[in-house]
Amino acid sequence: MSSPPSFQPANPDFRDFVTGYVAAQGYLSLIGVELGRLEPGLVEYLVPYRADLGQHTGVFHGGVIGSVAEGVMGAAAATLVAAGRDVVGASYTLNLLSPAAGALLVARGTVIKPGRRLVVCRADVFIADDGGERPPCAIAQGAMAVVEPRGG
Repeated sequence: MSSPPSFQPANPDFRDFVTGYVAAQGYLSLIGVELGRLEPGLVEYLVPYRADLGQHTGVFHGGVIGSVAEGVMGAAAATLVAAGRDVVGASYTLNLLSPAAGALLVARGTVIKPGRRLVVCRADVFIADDGGERPPCAIAQGAMAVVEPRGG
């Protein structure tokens, strides 16, 4: 897998902003998402397997994978927005490639093309174990909208 392009964040406090952005997403806490790598244009989410996140077959549920993929793309986009701006999902497409069977789901969100109003992102979702990263079990592409934060 190629490395993501090198981006300069528009907000010098992007790390604090993204950490707060992730913490404010209540559903991520329910799923048990842990914030991994955090760089301009790149964020990783780590999700330890729990039975309540899985299918009856013992693999991560596709709904969980989709939620995590969309969320990590939003966080990747948030690394590049200017201070005083926010990011929300505008659209995304998910392809489930293989069963996500394992103890740790990793979702890596990368910015493909930043923009003033839309940020195009990609998510690669895979299982990591003692042998390293397995091939992706899912991929997603999405557009994240840059918006003014809502008051209240």
